[in-house]
Amino acid sequence: MSEYADFGITITGDKAPYAVLASYRGLSGASTFSQDALHSVWVDFLARLDDPYQTQGEELLAEIGSRLFSELVRDQVRDLWAQARADLDDGGRLRLRLTLHPPAIAALPWETLHDPRRNQSFAADTNISLVRTQNLVSHVARPRALEAAPPLKILLVTVDSGFREHPMQQRPDGADPGRGLAANVETEQIRSAIAELPSARVRLDHLHGRVTVQQIREQLAETRPDILHFVGHGNEEGLLLWAGDAPALVSAATLRTVLQQAESVKLVFLNACLAGQVDGVRPFAGIAHQLLQSGLPAVIAMRYEILDRSAVQFAAGVYQALVTGRGRGRVDAAVSIARNNMYINDPNRVDYATPILWLNAEDGRILPFDGAAQTEPSTSSRSIFTRSQMGNSGLRLEFKLAEKEAWYSSLPETISDPHLPFEYQRRRRIAGLLLRILQKALEERDQGRAIDVRSVQKRLSTFEEERRHIQNILDHCLDRS
Repeated sequence: MSEYADFGITITGDKAPYAVLASYRGLSGASTFSQDALHSVWVDFLARLDDPYQTQGEELLAEIGSRLFSELVRDQVRDLWAQARADLDDGGRLRLRLTLHPPAIAALPWETLHDPRRNQSFAADTNISLVRTQNLVSHVARPRALEAAPPLKILLVTVDSGFREHPMQQRPDGADPGRGLAANVETEQIRSAIAELPSARVRLDHLHGRVTVQQIREQLAETRPDILHFVGHGNEEGLLLWAGDAPALVSAATLRTVLQQAESVKLVFLNACLAGQVDGVRPFAGIAHQLLQSGLPAVIAMRYEILDRSAVQFAAGVYQALVTGRGRGRVDAAVSIARNNMYINDPNRVDYATPILWLNAEDGRILPFDGAAQTEPSTSSRSIFTRSQMGNSGLRLEFKLAEKEAWYSSLPETISDPHLPFEYQRRRRIAGLLLRILQKALEERDQGRAIDVRSVQKRLSTFEEERRHIQNILDHCLDRS
């Protein structure tokens, strides 16, 4: 896997127009940014993104992301971005690193970024990793080293939150919205994702039930994990744990103190709604920001309320990519791939832009894979070929669609395993979508029309990756029967 090149964006200032400084491969460019979360248009946009009952729609999300892109990528920043975009088209990989000092700028939904000229969301391109950085020395401690020594140790905390009894979780209509995270399903997905590696590579410990903050503190001291993964409920002020016989909201300041003492932890993954909320007025007000102040090099958290199935899908996707897929060993790459899967699955909801990755380390490498470098299909440039041109150039695309179609047709509609039906259905839908895209590309090529070879190669590679995941699920079901 090729290394990421950093494209840095730093925005500073007390009010609009804010100063923008971009950097890429030793060059820099300056501009200004005149929008922020306190403007009336953004207040309306953010309210629509915050509504868990609303399906925002692909058009609205593209409009929001395009407004951000068009305001950001102009003047000298646009010239610098053109160079980075050319490198991307030549097969490079880009880490867009956002350092957003004004709270009103940080509160904008940057994870929706959308290039209107190419009509493409950043979430649709796994070669672009979007991360946030908080590096003000007056606010943040020097981050710990991110890379861990094998085995990668994960502490999974799943909390019985007393959802129905706790007033914090009541909905206006009094109904159970089905957004209580399916801890059992997510636990199974995480175990499945890491089961493909030898135990010498990854170790998973599990703390579950009516968990208290003291139990988490003791478990962190005992197991010394590299990753703390929390599954439960929370908001921008804290996480819902237990105190005695009742659920209680544990403040961000308390959690920060616990993590500050847990020096082994490199990454905190908060699969709890609103734990990644960004305040538009107060700096470092949310949980994720305060955890970064403890010296953590990486935090993943959910900005908005997120559907149960999307939270499970994202968590499973991160670990699958991190330990076995194209994101092997790299947190930023794994998040990008998992976000891309969410986007493919449902581009009409803001769920794909809900997870935020804060990365204060120089790169996203958390686990070395000695001698296990990944190879990826690539071409020397982003070339468009007709069938005759491909023949002349010696470049070949082996579609083998008949075999792929036969395999897809043989798949069962559903599976009986109680833990994996949604994951199976999701991956089956993705494989079907990719198959239709490949069928169309083959038809266009056979008609003598130009096709994007590099894009088709990526689709072929992704199809094979999805097929492996589906086959693993089916084999798992057979083993349990």
